Amino acid sequence: MSKAKGAVKKTTSKSVGATAGKGRRKGPQPALYQDPKSGATWSGRGRAPGWLASVKDRNKFLIG
Repeated sequence: MSKAKGAVKKTTSKSVGATAGKGRRKGPQPALYQDPKSGATWSGRGRAPGWLASVKDRNKFLIG
């Protein structure tokens, strides 16, 4: 019975470890939004900065 539990643990840990690192970007991301007044930029990742947090339509702040 302990062999069966060990086999389940091994397969579970392999499947979790195999998918844990996929899909993650590493390093700095390019800026997607820019504040026209201050020139500050934001990549769109994480918490929105104060100058963009209260805006409903962010299209006017898009770069490009």
